Amino acid sequence: MQPVKHKHENEPQRLAKNLSADQTRSRSRRARKNSLRAKSGGDARRAVADERNLSPLIRLVGALRAEKIRFQLIGMSAAVLQGVPVVTHDVDLWIDLPSRQYMTPVNVALRQGAKMIRNTVVELADGMLVNFIYNVSGLASFATELRKARVLKFHGCDIPVMPLESIRRSKAAVMRDKDLAHIHYIDQTLQLLRAKNRRGSRK
Repeated sequence: MQPVKHKHENEPQRLAKNLSADQTRSRSRRARKNSLRAKSGGDARRAVADERNLSPLIRLVGALRAEKIRFQLIGMSAAVLQGVPVVTHDVDLWIDLPSRQYMTPVNVALRQGAKMIRNTVVELADGMLVNFIYNVSGLASFATELRKARVLKFHGCDIPVMPLESIRRSKAAVMRDKDLAHIHYIDQTLQLLRAKNRRGSRK
């Protein structure tokens, strides 16, 4: 007759098995957490590296959009982007804010590493000058003009750009000496573009 085994006689072996299983599960959970932490850290480092690789203008544009500040590229920087054969190193951004809030976009730029040159002008980290403009002569409201804007790629980012016809009207409303020369080149470019469009429509 086989001796009867009581439950408590197998208790140490059962506890040892359970402890081993718990340790195995614990190691597995720690490994998964460490793996996730390493992946998350790697993603964060890549994001920081990607951020550093962006041009100062792209970072500024992204920061303005993050603050929900509407803008459009105007002036001769917008004209050059559309084929007008002049040279300009400044960037003119028409900002959809009242002029009394001129420090709002300036502060956004300063947080991105820019330097304030004048009340409405900042110099980006790469030396580019950005002029924040709040009133444009000879044109309708910001919202009306924004609806006419073309979205073009400028220094690697897509931004709204004032069309040449509107730029010409703003230049004619001011009519400084340099505006006369600018209007001449804008008119030439508009004639070439219209001729090109006519040829394209006849094909």
